[in-house]
Amino acid sequence: MWFGILCLVSILIFKILLGYRRPHKFPPGPRGLPVIGNTLDIAKLVKETKYYNDALCRLADKYGPIVGLRLGFTEPLLIVSGKEAVTEMLNRPEFDGRSDGFLFKFRCGGSRRGLLFADADVWHSQKRFSLKTLIQLGFGKYTMEQVIQQDAIRLTDIITNLTIDGKPANVSTPIAVAVLSNLWLIIDGTKFDVGAETPELKEVVLMLKACVMSMNIMGGILTLFPFLRYIFPKLLGFSTFKNRHEYIDKFIMDTITKHKNKAAGQCTSFIDAYLKEIEVQEAKSPFTSFNETQLIYVVKDLIAAGVDTTDNTIGFTLAYLVENQCVQLKLHDEIDRVIGKDICPSLSDKRRLPYLIAIISEVWRMANITGTSLIHRAMTDSTLLGFKVKKNYGLIANFKSLHMDKEHWGDPEVFRPERFINEDGKFIDDPWLMPFGYGRRKCLGESVAKNTAFIFLACLFQKFHFTLPENHPELCLKGIDGVVVSPPEMDVIVTQRH
Repeated sequence: MWFGILCLVSILIFKILLGYRRPHKFPPGPRGLPVIGNTLDIAKLVKETKYYNDALCRLADKYGPIVGLRLGFTEPLLIVSGKEAVTEMLNRPEFDGRSDGFLFKFRCGGSRRGLLFADADVWHSQKRFSLKTLIQLGFGKYTMEQVIQQDAIRLTDIITNLTIDGKPANVSTPIAVAVLSNLWLIIDGTKFDVGAETPELKEVVLMLKACVMSMNIMGGILTLFPFLRYIFPKLLGFSTFKNRHEYIDKFIMDTITKHKNKAAGQCTSFIDAYLKEIEVQEAKSPFTSFNETQLIYVVKDLIAAGVDTTDNTIGFTLAYLVENQCVQLKLHDEIDRVIGKDICPSLSDKRRLPYLIAIISEVWRMANITGTSLIHRAMTDSTLLGFKVKKNYGLIANFKSLHMDKEHWGDPEVFRPERFINEDGKFIDDPWLMPFGYGRRKCLGESVAKNTAFIFLACLFQKFHFTLPENHPELCLKGIDGVVVSPPEMDVIVTQRH
């Protein structure tokens, strides 16, 4: 008996030591410890820098464009930084897989579902159908412009009423709900007036944002050591995370059920089109990836991706411009000169408002709302810049390493929208800016996010001037860390301009 136990212990120790040894051509990185790997190294860097994005940049500065990490019981994770390495990684189809991380799969019902976390044939089929259907319903087209304009005007009315007494107010929740309005029209086929949304829908938006803020890009301690959820479910936030996602999933399922009960033949929304596609695909094969469970997570991903980036872009723009009043005044001058005070801004004004586009671009660059990609997964054994990448290794593209590259930008720590304006006063696009990712995994909602942010911000700064109240706590313009970075909490004083 004792001999058997000794043999088992010896085998366990051998496997631990074997796993601790860095394989041939494995990328450089901190040495780490047996079992937990580089978990403490990352924790220390995050404690020093306060942000996961900054921790990854610190590793890139020390070890180079490809950094190899071992984290808990997960497969090795490679941090990919710099223009050359990031673009190559995101252009390679063998790196298009998605992580097996526990929390990432848990939010999708325990499997890789939806659009953000599916891969292989499931992802290809879901993406192809979703993109085609969304475009047919007007997603990203100028036909959505009037809807976005109506929501922007309604938002200005809400902010006016909220701040009519001149007292400071937090406008983040009205902005988030207003951003969802036009997207919800496509998903559900119904239009709610901003400010008159159902409490359930408003709660879903707030819960999704809370979930994003409660996780980090690596998934958190529960992704590294999933068994801890059984020991410390409340302490580690698993109970809250679980309850939030169950509430969101139930809301979406209830919405889907309402569409199933509609009269046959009515197809006025994404959900309707997907339910019809389920029937078509099931008639072809019983093994289709199109089903109601998949639909729940596709809709969840559309809401999460559609709201977070746009909402945070608007919030960060307000934060940067209350801290940079000269930039805000210059924007007021451009809007007054080009549009005036009475005409609602439209998408045709984009070329005529280059400074606004430059401000938004500079906010994306400095705020790094999506400072990294989600974790990719190697689908096969491969190499990247000469380093071995085995199947199921994780890879993260470090976009912040591009956005804050000193050699390219010169003064990356300075908020200077003029860097995107040429000598002729026109906006210049810069390929080093990747706020929506790059390659096949690039955000589906890029065009809608850009259009919505443009019209909303043009309307807000046409009507209002924003300042911070006296004695307001100093704003941390680096924001609040999470899977995506959120703008700082702030109360603003809103002054009518006209």
